[in-house]
Amino acid sequence: MEKHLLRIPCNAMPFICEAAYSINLGTMFHADRTAPFHVAIYLLQGSMEIIEDGILYRIMPQQLFFLKSGVHCWGEKPFEQGSAWYYAHFYCPGPQEHMTELPRDIYYEKKVCLDRTANERYLTLPKLTDCSGTSRVRRDFEKLLDAHVHGNIPQASVNLWQIFLTCAQNTQESTSENSYVRQIQEYIRMHYADGFTAQQIEQSCGLSYKYAGTLFKKAVGKTIKEYQSLLRLHKAEQLLTETDLPIAEIAQMTGFSDVFYFSKIFHREKGCAPRDYRKTYVPGI
Repeated sequence: MEKHLLRIPCNAMPFICEAAYSINLGTMFHADRTAPFHVAIYLLQGSMEIIEDGILYRIMPQQLFFLKSGVHCWGEKPFEQGSAWYYAHFYCPGPQEHMTELPRDIYYEKKVCLDRTANERYLTLPKLTDCSGTSRVRRDFEKLLDAHVHGNIPQASVNLWQIFLTCAQNTQESTSENSYVRQIQEYIRMHYADGFTAQQIEQSCGLSYKYAGTLFKKAVGKTIKEYQSLLRLHKAEQLLTETDLPIAEIAQMTGFSDVFYFSKIFHREKGCAPRDYRKTYVPGI
């Protein structure tokens, strides 16, 4: 059972006190604090680790994370350099004692007119939501930031509510198969550079490697090994453009023990050698 889940009353509107885009260009840790507000973080690139009440959460690109107000949180490991994210600090009252959770199968009965008591329910938001299958959350966050910067707090709150609904729908529509896929993805993300065996994948999700691979390919569109290679190349691109490390060292850091094999795979996927990629890279404005 996940701790410190946010429960949002359906008859209340959140108040956003701060919202912005942030990027880590140096050494940055999550603040050690017990905030009086809730926090929503949508990671665009990189990775970050946040500890809430002793529980470690690792956030990856296109994942949305919620921190609960009044709960101690901090960071012990610096964010990956180049990490970028949207965030919103917001206040929202908790549900009243008589409220019940919104049913998982339907939102409301299909009526033109609802009794007032029909809205005395609440949404339960997951701590961490994988949004890689939809661009809706990112679009709503962009609209939220635009409304907030222009002082239109009611509109920003509406956009935040849409994010809440998307998270709740993703949770309600998720199946056990999706849960297995997320477990496999998280394991690969944590071990893509070091490598792993079929047995370790089996232990991470409780399925046979063959069946796990079938579910993974169906959901992600790539095999487990292809997904691992994708993460390795993504990290290699980042190191090539943001550091002066030798090519051989980058190959080793990203799990390619043979620099020649690394160059071959990189050229096949990116259309040029790692050295040429570094020379021709133009930072985005």
